[in-house]
Amino acid sequence: MTDGRGISRGAAGEPQEGDWTSRRITERLWKFYREKTSTKALTRLEFVEHIAYLLFLKIDHEHTLRPGRFAKLPIAPAGTWPKLTDLNGEDLHTFLTRLFRELGAPNPVDPRRATASVLFCDAQPWNIDRTSELRRLIVEEFAPYQWTAVPQGALGEAFSSMLAECREDFLTKRQTGQILTPPPLLAVVAKALAVTGEDRVIDPAGGLGSALIAAHREMAASGTYVDSTAIAAADIDAQMCRFATMNILLNTGRVLSDMPPVLRADSLKAKGVATRRYHRDVAATVAICNPPFKSGDIVPDTDQRDDFWAQKADLPTNFLQHLAITLPQGARAAVFVPDGVLFGSGAAATVREALLKNCDVHTLLRLPTGIFHGTNSRSSILFFTKSVPRPTGEPATRALWVYDARTDNHHTDTGRPLTQDDFADFLTAYRPGESDHRGRIPSPRFRQYPVDELLETPSVSLDLKANLAATVDDFGSPGEIALSIAEHLDEAGKRFRTVAESLA
Repeated sequence: MTDGRGISRGAAGEPQEGDWTSRRITERLWKFYREKTSTKALTRLEFVEHIAYLLFLKIDHEHTLRPGRFAKLPIAPAGTWPKLTDLNGEDLHTFLTRLFRELGAPNPVDPRRATASVLFCDAQPWNIDRTSELRRLIVEEFAPYQWTAVPQGALGEAFSSMLAECREDFLTKRQTGQILTPPPLLAVVAKALAVTGEDRVIDPAGGLGSALIAAHREMAASGTYVDSTAIAAADIDAQMCRFATMNILLNTGRVLSDMPPVLRADSLKAKGVATRRYHRDVAATVAICNPPFKSGDIVPDTDQRDDFWAQKADLPTNFLQHLAITLPQGARAAVFVPDGVLFGSGAAATVREALLKNCDVHTLLRLPTGIFHGTNSRSSILFFTKSVPRPTGEPATRALWVYDARTDNHHTDTGRPLTQDDFADFLTAYRPGESDHRGRIPSPRFRQYPVDELLETPSVSLDLKANLAATVDDFGSPGEIALSIAEHLDEAGKRFRTVAESLA
């Protein structure tokens, strides 16, 4: 119950907000969705979007009610939250429509609204026919409670969990190549890159912001202060920017009035900048990127990206070369790629060769199958450090180490979910923080390939294994073999189309 100012005094028979767990939050909100909304007309994703909007507005309101000098000026127009709790029907729908439009518009006069302009960009309230359900959500689940008293870890974990439970809804965005990356895997990547509070971490294909959250946690664990310039992402999809913004705010404790951690932008059009920021550029030291695995060719504007090594490449290959070209010297990167990027001809082969010559591509992690929900995509992670060819003209890469975490290792997000423990052996073999990699030791899953051998292979193929079997090559499970055949047939089809077009 509230004391009249929107601050909770606690409801009888239930724990105070300071004792809430992420599970309690998610169970309560999903129960409301199931029992008090028209689930056939409102997707889980739309429901979680409005959770984000209402959380932002309620927390903003609670900040204004702090005592004395601790009170903050509101980001939303003064009196927004009390009005929300009083309105209903068409009046509520009209008020929210205008509010979302106002907060979602860039406002250079008021930089405190910068983050809100990303969160509310293109936002729309529920259909007017369901406004009564939205009002119930406001007055039953948000107004009675003090959300700033909820432990930050619980609230952030709850919101991330709700996004993960929308996995089926995200499948509808597959035409844009969006996939959900398992957070435990991103935590492993952040550990492998030895991220600290002194780093500046970027993601040019930000998605839900999960990579930056993993990096921020690793930074905080290092014991150094993490400021607002430490993480930055961009994404071309307005909805993903909205989700990522709130996901990062709730998981990092970032100030609502600070500059936005995510910017809506097409990173591939930004020549000379790995990831655009809101108002000033800060040189990145680390990049973690799982770009959309959309098939089909993407042809960048050559007037803007004449710096690309290959002008005709698919989306993940373009993100790979974008980072390799725009990152400053010494920056560390981990880029997810579908396996086709490792063996494709044409533009992909050109990018692989240039990458080996201009960056220290030191590690390839072959990921387990089944880790990306609703897809059969086989993928790997390329770890590299931005460099230049050596003074002798030799490639920047000396050797590529391949760790095979795929063979005989299938996961699902329901039956056998991925955990950090699944990569404990990989981290031991990787040796985070060791820049020259000379302490690495070969094992049945970890093998070194000299760069000269790689450059001499047809099309500079990086379709490599660690040769788990001593005498018989390990071809993987029947499912892996079938997927491999399909991917190679797709690549062969592209080559035949190229030949046919040249003969036409």
